[in-house]
Amino acid sequence: MVETLPHIVWIARPDGYHVYFNQQWMDFTGRSLEESLGEGWNPPFHPADRPRARHLWAQATQTGEPYDIEYRLRRHDGVYRWMLGRAQPLRNEAGEIVKWFGTCTDIEEMRAALEEAAALREKLEHRASHDSLTGLANRELLFEQMELMFSQRGHGGIAVAFLDLDRFKAVNDSFGHRVGDELLAHVADRLRAGVRQGDVAARVGGDEFVVVGEVDDPVDARRFGQRVVAAVQGPVSLKGEQVDVAASVGVTYVERGGRPDIDLVLSRADDRMYEVKRRRYADE
Repeated sequence: MVETLPHIVWIARPDGYHVYFNQQWMDFTGRSLEESLGEGWNPPFHPADRPRARHLWAQATQTGEPYDIEYRLRRHDGVYRWMLGRAQPLRNEAGEIVKWFGTCTDIEEMRAALEEAAALREKLEHRASHDSLTGLANRELLFEQMELMFSQRGHGGIAVAFLDLDRFKAVNDSFGHRVGDELLAHVADRLRAGVRQGDVAARVGGDEFVVVGEVDDPVDARRFGQRVVAAVQGPVSLKGEQVDVAASVGVTYVERGGRPDIDLVLSRADDRMYEVKRRRYADE
């Protein structure tokens, strides 16, 4: 009956010595029955999987517990395929193991489908939490990260820098929205390169960005805002045109350990940014 099964089937003694393989094993591995008996089942395993397979099999024969394992098995043409191996002890009326019955099932396509589904799910989750144009965090992810950072206790506090590009409308009017989008992508790249590990950079509106990070005190928060502006400023070439990128930033300092209203925190940083922008334009 086992010869008609679509799976590889094997039988072993209670001590783990393999005494039988069906034709599926021979057809798949290209090994003869004589070559496969005893420990002969191990060579077709992928070198990286052999020690684990040998260990789990030895453990199963010692404990008498069923086991399963995913591993790569070399086909007769040299190609490795992912397999699911399972072993079940068969006992007599006294409860003693009289033999082991095992199967190997090809799961290559199933694993590929699961990996593809996982990659798609990760991609969709990323799209749901990131801005589609710049790849930065979107408002929803920003709020989640801010809540987490505010709730953590420790030294210092959190700086929230609200950044707005200066004269961005003029870029759109002069060169078109496609060039404007390209400029926003450049600014996002500069932010990614300029922020520290652990900081959060997000796009929250047309040409508005927020960067959140840990600081020591309000003075350090101001320096944080200056670093954010310095990271994005400077000329950039767009469609053969040289565009000078400038930005205004407003910074709010928040003590750790509290749960402030995030909308209010962003609103304060936004107001301070517009104060900076108004003063700059008034001086020109």
